[in-house]
Parts: sequence; C-alpha cells; structure tokens
Amino acid sequence: MARDRFGGDVLEIRRFEAVIGGHRVAAGVQPRCGANLVSLQVDGQEYLYYDEKLLRGPDEMYTGCFIMFPTPCRIPEGKYEFRGRKVTQTKGGQLITIHGLVRDEPFQAELSGNEVQCALDITPDHPVYEGFPFPGRLIVNMKLVKRGLQYSFRFENRGKSPAPVGFGLHPFWRVPGQRKDVYVRVPCQRSLLMKNLIPTGGAEPVAGTKLDLRQPRCLADLDVDNVFIDRIDDEPAVVEYRDLRKRVALRADKVFSHQICYAPPGKPFVCVENLTCAPNAVNLQSAPPEISGLRVVEPGQSLAGTTRFIVQDL
Repeated sequence: MARDRFGGDVLEIRRFEAVIGGHRVAAGVQPRCGANLVSLQVDGQEYLYYDEKLLRGPDEMYTGCFIMFPTPCRIPEGKYEFRGRKVTQTKGGQLITIHGLVRDEPFQAELSGNEVQCALDITPDHPVYEGFPFPGRLIVNMKLVKRGLQYSFRFENRGKSPAPVGFGLHPFWRVPGQRKDVYVRVPCQRSLLMKNLIPTGGAEPVAGTKLDLRQPRCLADLDVDNVFIDRIDDEPAVVEYRDLRKRVALRADKVFSHQICYAPPGKPFVCVENLTCAPNAVNLQSAPPEISGLRVVEPGQSLAGTTRFIVQDL
C-alpha cells in the first residue's frame, strides 16, 4: 500500500507562484512522491484534481499530474526483451505492470523563483535500476509562464548500452462542476487498436467512430480510455470549461507523438495525456515506428521534450 511507502506522513508540497503578464499563476509539486505536480492555479482557479487519500488508499490511485517512466501505462506481465536482453520490470521484488517505476520515488528538488527542477539519478544501487537496468539521469523542470506552466523533461543515458525509453505525463484535469459543462478535444487522426487496454500493433482512423475527438466532445456523453496518434499539425489537445468560459490548451513538442484520453463516467476528473510512445511500446518493436513510438537513447545521448499547460479564455 502507498501508506507503507510514504511512512504515513503527510507528503510535503513545495509551492511556488508568480504574477506574469498580469495573471497570478501558482503551482505545487511533491518531490517525495515522484515529483508529482499536484496543483496548477491560474487567477485563483484550480485546474488539477488531487486527493492524497486516494493515493494512500488500497487501490493506490495517483492523482495530480504524475510522471510515467520508463514505460508509460501498461506493460503485460512487466516483461520485455530489448537487444537480446530480457528485462523484468520489478522494484523491491514486486512486479510493476503499469505507469512505470518513478511515480513513488523521491526526487531531488531545487526551487528557484518561478520554477522548480527535480532530478533522479538511476544508478545500480537505486531502486529503479532493478526494473530498468540502464544508468541515467531523469530531470524534470516546471516553470510558471503567462497563464500556465511549462513542463520539460530530459533523460540522459549515462550507461554503456542503448536504453529503451518512454516518458508520459498523466494529468487529472479537474471537473469543478457538472460534466455537461466540460468538453475535450484530442486532435489526432488515428486511434490504436487495443485488447484489454493494451495496443495490439495496429491503428484505425477515428473519422466516423465514437473515438473521433478532433472536435470538442462533451464529457456527459463520453466514456473512453484510448490512445491516439497522427497529431494534426501543432494543434493542442484541449479541456474546455464552458461554464467558466476557460480552456486548458496542452501544447507539446513533436516528441510527444501519442495522446491518451481517459474519461471515466461519473468521476470528478478527465485525463488528457501526452506520451512519447504507446503503452507497451517495448513489446511493439516489430510494429511500425509511428505505432510503438519507442525511443532508443544511445550512450551519452538524451531524450528531451516540453509541453505547456496554458489557460485561455473561451
């Protein structure tokens, strides 16, 4: 249970805020809990959903905006083979089959002005190395900008062999009122074919299907948990709050080739996520590159990307 890992103490939230371009922006991050971004407020309105009781509960439900690394989302049986090397994704002897290995790890954090940098060194004596035996350094930087936050990551391969790497952000966007007032848009042309929420290696056009989110769709009529590819130009994914006359635009670098929309009925949140690869990408290495999205980081090289969460007026 999460309670055991965190010792039962209240998890410290490091808060930082600034007035930029006439707008007050404030954020909060939990370095001890995977550098989880747990708050993003613009002009006093909270846009992230976070509940520590869920984190500590028996189902270990992460909220806020947590990091998925090195295997975003699900990986069946926690196993894969890479370059002839068989890897079982365990930590502390426990098999990990979902959301990667760092979401409950303590990061080193340095807060300076309107930004915070969090870092994790993956060395042979670090718990993450057990299930990801590739030495490296993961750095995430969260910087307040006008009406939002810029989120950057970089993984540096400090080992002697290539490393299979995936990175994803899993934000829970708050539904402050009724679901009928919230709309989502995912500007992608295709969705991945799935079985039991695991991509099978294929994709199909969203046009004419219930997964066509290229135009805003109301949450009241939506029940999806799907992966999307083929982003339309540089158009952002969007969460619209029509009662507030606001929207959150999720602008991301091209390295974030995959997007997920998770909209479970009746919940006080919706998840619109950016990822650098598909769930189970390490087991889709024979699929077309645009399907798997798996990145291989060579020794001495790095994988990096930036996304921005910007609040706009409707």
